[in-house]
Amino acid sequence: MKQEKAKVLVLGTFHMSEHEGLDSEGRQIEIEELVSKLEKFKPTKIAVEMVPKDSEYYNGKYNQYKLGTYQLQMNEIFQVGFRLGLQLEHEQIYPTDWMGDSDMGYGEVESWAKENQPELLNEIYEGLEFPVLSEDKSVIEYYKELNTPTLVNKLHKMYVNIARIGDINNYVGMNWLSWWYKRNLIMFANLTRLIDSEEERILFIVGGSHSSIVTKFIEESEVCEVVQPLSYLS
Repeated sequence: MKQEKAKVLVLGTFHMSEHEGLDSEGRQIEIEELVSKLEKFKPTKIAVEMVPKDSEYYNGKYNQYKLGTYQLQMNEIFQVGFRLGLQLEHEQIYPTDWMGDSDMGYGEVESWAKENQPELLNEIYEGLEFPVLSEDKSVIEYYKELNTPTLVNKLHKMYVNIARIGDINNYVGMNWLSWWYKRNLIMFANLTRLIDSEEERILFIVGGSHSSIVTKFIEESEVCEVVQPLSYLS
């Protein structure tokens, strides 16, 4: 008999504050439709890309929203997390993120590679096209594209290969990548800390670039079961 495990659905998202027009009536209806689809997962907890020190601020806003005294800002934590939390009568939204200092920024690594290893950089980026939210594409369709296994795997492949940037005793890519892996490992660890029983069903709303690596950590840990987002977005 197969032992039941807690379930985690990692939803790769885009950062809504970077897009215009999402406050229109049509887009708001589409976001509500997205929330309705995610509700069918019946999450017991909603985790987001938020550092613990900001939890009081965000959950303060969430409590205001539950009372009807707060108008949602254009941020996926508010637009998706708060809406779903309210519908499910959740007490709070849970933080998972970490943002410590890194030895080198991603932009610095890319700039170094452009100057010193342009062919390798082109190889790393080859075939990687990030989808865009066009006017003729619904929010749900965009989320489907962001969570397609093909794209998710390509992103993971890109990050792994960043380790190759540099040379012996000059590990340029690793100067940033060690921070990236640490951040995602912390997200994974914080997710597992939310599991109180085998009935737990956690929805993790996180930037699409994190979804592959965090999902792989969950799968490899065998602590809980991964639920594919497309099974609820379709």
